[in-house]
Amino acid sequence: MLVAALCALALVGCQSQMRMLESGGALRVEKSSSPGSDYVVYIKNSVDFGFTPDDKANRDKWALDYMKTQCPAAQIVSEDEIATGTFGTGRTSKTYLVYIKCR
Repeated sequence: MLVAALCALALVGCQSQMRMLESGGALRVEKSSSPGSDYVVYIKNSVDFGFTPDDKANRDKWALDYMKTQCPAAQIVSEDEIATGTFGTGRTSKTYLVYIKCR
């Protein structure tokens, strides 16, 4: 019972972090106009605890988790990266485009 409660709490925390990233413009989704994909998830490489978009495995996990309600059997088919400038620290600012196909 305790394990189930902890899992539910972790899921709620993840969902609320996604909503905060969404409201801050770091995470969004649109219908894709690219052949072979249904959606594109835009992920900015902002700095946030537990959110490391520069790491491909982390980025893929966030994109798939973000798409769960719209496309439960989502599959990543490709990805692009757009450099959008630099942060004050000198780190490159990027937006990742993760292309999703619903199955």
